[in-house]
Amino acid sequence: MVFDKKYSDEVRRAAVERVLTRRREEPENRSIVREVAEEFEVGPQSLRKWVLRYDDGSYDYDHTPADGDGDRDGWEPRAAPAARQDRRPGRRELLDRIDELEHRAAVLEEDNRSLTRVVALLADQLRVATTNGTVHTADSAARHAPRA
Repeated sequence: MVFDKKYSDEVRRAAVERVLTRRREEPENRSIVREVAEEFEVGPQSLRKWVLRYDDGSYDYDHTPADGDGDRDGWEPRAAPAARQDRRPGRRELLDRIDELEHRAAVLEEDNRSLTRVVALLADQLRVATTNGTVHTADSAARHAPRA
């Protein structure tokens, strides 16, 4: 049965590496996963899942073994997220960032409401002061004083 088929780590690694290479070479090509899946004779959904796991950081995939560790296949769950500049942020990182930005937006909206109330209060006080003729500042007194 097709669903019982398993793929070796070498096939996974080679297919994901091919997708990543072609993404860099052909960023406008939207059928890379399908084409690579055909090339490696793997299911397109399986390949999408492997690439997604690489992209979101849930599996560590390296092109070369780390520190001479020849047994490292790169398909082990990550212990801690590594700082990588060459990959897109994962789903969890994006959701965390969205939460952070929503919190900042809420704080800024509250600050904006507070400042709007303060400006309205000051505008009311200025309106009352100018209608009663009680506005006296050094500049206004000097400007309106009779000339000698």
